[in-house]
Amino acid sequence: MPQNRKKRPTIGQLPRKPLGKAMLLPHPAAYVREQSLRWHLALAAFRTGKGNGDLLAELVKALYLAWYLQQVGFGAANHELYLEAERILDDAARNAGKNIWLIESADCLAITSLLDLHEQQLLSAPVHAVNEARARVAHFGKSDRRSPW
Repeated sequence: MPQNRKKRPTIGQLPRKPLGKAMLLPHPAAYVREQSLRWHLALAAFRTGKGNGDLLAELVKALYLAWYLQQVGFGAANHELYLEAERILDDAARNAGKNIWLIESADCLAITSLLDLHEQQLLSAPVHAVNEARARVAHFGKSDRRSPW
């Protein structure tokens, strides 16, 4: 006869508090629009040669968040899109050392596709999944790895 008992955490595993409603739902649409606007404005600044380090960091963070959210089932893009976007952002970072803050218009399509994917992810992924992806990005940022894939 089955019993309704809570499972005890195993050794080394912390008990997890149940997630509240706010953590189980996606971010509000207004928040997602605000984030999307920030990313697209950052890309527009780079398109006109007026980017900076903070804007580049925003775009890189969006790239890696999209990757980690896709890994847990939110959204789908070819691995090649991530590689292309990373190459473009790496080029922008290298050029920043020469005080050139530009992403060529032809390269913006890959970044735009990725930003659109990430917007859809934020509209569908629960807040707790986004927070876990952010934690993974932060952990990756402290590692010696060159890329999360």
